[in-house]
Amino acid sequence: MGIHFTKSHTHLYLIYAIVIHSLTTVFTPISFTTSYFRKTDENFNMGVFLTSVQAVINVYGCIVKIFFLVYYKKKLEAAEKLMDQMDQHCQADDEIQEIYNIRNLGRRIIIGYGIAYWIYTTMTYISALASGVPSYSLNLFLIDWRRSKLEFYVASFIEYFLTSWTCFQQVANDSYGTIYVCILRGHVRILLLRIRKMGRKVNRTADQNLEELKTCIKDHKELIELYNAISPVISRTIFLQFSITAAILGITLVNIAIFASSITAMAASAFYIVAVSVEIFPLCYYANCLLYDSDTLATEIFHSAWIGQDRRYRKMLIFFIQRTQKSMELWAGKMFAINLNTFISIAKFSFSLYTLIKQMGIKERLGL
Repeated sequence: MGIHFTKSHTHLYLIYAIVIHSLTTVFTPISFTTSYFRKTDENFNMGVFLTSVQAVINVYGCIVKIFFLVYYKKKLEAAEKLMDQMDQHCQADDEIQEIYNIRNLGRRIIIGYGIAYWIYTTMTYISALASGVPSYSLNLFLIDWRRSKLEFYVASFIEYFLTSWTCFQQVANDSYGTIYVCILRGHVRILLLRIRKMGRKVNRTADQNLEELKTCIKDHKELIELYNAISPVISRTIFLQFSITAAILGITLVNIAIFASSITAMAASAFYIVAVSVEIFPLCYYANCLLYDSDTLATEIFHSAWIGQDRRYRKMLIFFIQRTQKSMELWAGKMFAINLNTFISIAKFSFSLYTLIKQMGIKERLGL
């Protein structure tokens, strides 16, 4: 998406990056913003306006998240080197299988994000064709959809193209945090596999068992380094996304309940709710799983075969238990814990905002 430059054909990639960011990072927000100044009372449509607002909030949020990604790119690349180092330690079949599971899960996450966002943009495009009004009524400057049907179809397709590319950028923005957390959790699970084997192998000397314990302690140290590398990056981007999601869900629910004028418009808004929820739910879920697995480390160490080991082993084991008692909890802006409880709280807040706005709308209609 024009962020990670390739080592080969750098100049071609630079041209590609300029084109992509000129369309999505520059032109799209300008089109959304200037379109509000072109609306008049004769063609104003509240449903289209709310659809535009719920999208433009995400568009500007996407720009900020892209800047975050570019700013923290070196830290993420350093984290990848640490991941490669941790992968090389995996020798047993069950550990290698866990690595493959992480890889396959990462692919499914990216595909899932892409499908959810593509369904939303497609449903919005179909709704525009059915209603005869472009989904967002963007300001395309030389093209005015009101002049002819041809320009309407051209304008609708351009909007579909721009929002689709913006959604692809959102896939990069929203999936990287989830994937990094899944990789971290996968290596925690690999460490759990090693801990369960500690001291249980027959025909091993006390020194060999001690070295096995030292290896697990070093693996845990690398896990903490990876956690410290990715948690500040995720913290800043997900705090922004939490704020965006809460606002968008409230606006979209109001649009569905009051102003959506057709079934296709309601379906498009409903898919948008799914797409916005997808932006934060997977990260909250896997952050919850990471917290549970990291909290299991100390218990697994205690239940390992340490009773028959020598004094050196037992003293080092106590140190290891103390080190693993610190949970790998992720935070959004050092204010909200990233977990399923926070996701539910955001959903509750959105429904509360929707209820408040709807009640205000009813009172205005009744003249109260």
